[in-house]
Amino acid sequence: MTDTLALFGGPKTAAEPFPAWPRLSDKAQAEAAAVLASGRLVQSAGTRVTAFEAAFAAWVGVPHAVAVANGTAALHTALAALGVGPGDEVIVPSHTFVATPLAILHAGARPVFCDVTDDQTIDPRAIDELATPRTRAVIAVHLYGVMCDMGRILERSRARGIVLIEDCAQALGGEWQGRRAGTLGDAGCFSFSQVKHLTTAGEGGMVATADAGVAGRVRSLADLGRERGGDAAVLPHVRPGWNYHLTEVQAAVGLAELERLESWNLARRQGFAKAYDHAFSQLPGVTAVPLNTDARRNAYWVYPLQLDLAHLTCGVERVREALAAEGIPLPPATGRECCEEPVFAGGADAAAPAATHARCLNAAALRARTLGLYLHPTWDRPHIDLVVAAVKKVLRAFRR
Repeated sequence: MTDTLALFGGPKTAAEPFPAWPRLSDKAQAEAAAVLASGRLVQSAGTRVTAFEAAFAAWVGVPHAVAVANGTAALHTALAALGVGPGDEVIVPSHTFVATPLAILHAGARPVFCDVTDDQTIDPRAIDELATPRTRAVIAVHLYGVMCDMGRILERSRARGIVLIEDCAQALGGEWQGRRAGTLGDAGCFSFSQVKHLTTAGEGGMVATADAGVAGRVRSLADLGRERGGDAAVLPHVRPGWNYHLTEVQAAVGLAELERLESWNLARRQGFAKAYDHAFSQLPGVTAVPLNTDARRNAYWVYPLQLDLAHLTCGVERVREALAAEGIPLPPATGRECCEEPVFAGGADAAAPAATHARCLNAAALRARTLGLYLHPTWDRPHIDLVVAAVKKVLRAFRR
């Protein structure tokens, strides 16, 4: 095969399209069709949402799970249920999807952006450095599926009496010392959007917690403030809540997909990640492969490959452009750091923008050098081999 990049007129590495993600199982499609045929489409009329909550709680390893409309709703209701509100501050990494700090704004609090370490996750030292008497919570984001350093985060948050929320939108199946993501803090928040590990037909979310009180408040907040329990024929609305319901159709899909999550979905991701590790760990032009240890088991939502820009003649965006020309499907470009988003300017953070940016320098550097690669379970090993071949070809072409 010629080394001339497809970008410059050479042959493409991958001539055929890759299998799409997600691809719902036959059972998921049949279960969704059955709900549609029944006419029982909302939780109050059916049993699927309740069954999905119970199955998810059991799989993750907590007593309680509450289904909501999406991952942002999960974060919003968890924050509110844990008492975060106006006047409070929440420490959150700038290196995350914008939904994480937006949920803080929705709760009426202020995001205080912090930096991350080279493994792409929150720097535990930020809790000590940024906590004030107004700090109510910290959100640990398991970005790309990389598990945070939960031991140090738990130690610091507990010592200060700060609520700890896990953003597990990209980390379903990740583990810290044998405990699954979402079971370590006061609440774990999950997303079931189309691109995640498991989808509930496009959108969906879940809040997992060991605290019955938190679960009850999340359920109430997601159900227009209704309070369950008692003998009232019509449930009273005791707090200002939102319509964050998951539908019966979505839950039916989630139940079916949960059945094959570990044996098919996560197992294939782990296998593909090992192939990437083998191919890239010593490759010129690469500085680091994603963290995965016995204590911090990666969920591999996306494979974040860190490039050695000092030894390349271009940046990540040019590499992405070249890979796309080679026929390799890639995650969307990551854009800018959350602390740089206009919505957080003008006082949303506790500090001036310049000071905020100054304390998130590693996050910005990581974003500039990280190349995300897919490892969808719908792919087969030859697809992974094509990705490897294309990455090697592109990095070789752009090497100094």
